[in-house]
Amino acid sequence: MAKKFIQRCLPHPDRIRHNPSLRWLGPAIHDPNLWRLNRRSVAAAVAVGAFFAFILPFAQFLAAGITAVSLRVNLPVAVTSTLITNPLTFGPWYYLAYKIGALLTGTPVDGKMPEPLQPAAGGWWEGILAGIDHLLAMGPPLLIGLALLAVVSAVGGYFLVHLLWRIPAYLRLRRSRMRRKRAGVA
Repeated sequence: MAKKFIQRCLPHPDRIRHNPSLRWLGPAIHDPNLWRLNRRSVAAAVAVGAFFAFILPFAQFLAAGITAVSLRVNLPVAVTSTLITNPLTFGPWYYLAYKIGALLTGTPVDGKMPEPLQPAAGGWWEGILAGIDHLLAMGPPLLIGLALLAVVSAVGGYFLVHLLWRIPAYLRLRRSRMRRKRAGVA
């Protein structure tokens, strides 16, 4: 059931393979492992996506995609998993990372965060540089917190997918045992 749901949500592999903007990947994009929906591939893809969701403030899709291709895990799932951090959840996650990092480093937290980032006047590149400077102003607490969240979410996502993948098989086995028990076959 979960596999069918995931297949419905993901674009068809042929659509991605023939996308002109992905031609630079060459024959690597035709690897069937990048499109397989099995427990190992999906679990590893979720781990890759969750890791890059927290470790990079930008270019998450690109980093997750390149890593998925190099590890030969499910590409669409890896890229989609980076959406754990998105424009709506970015603030709370980074605040949590800052608090965790401050706790681990012993940095006193007076409840104040650095001043909010103002829009950059020079364009998108200056905006990216200003955003990086703003994140670095929060210092080691934020970076340590983000690294910890990246590792914990990757490992947690990997094992959670393995667990959730086994639940339907467990339920089928349990129903089968109950039917045999009712039928008098032990």
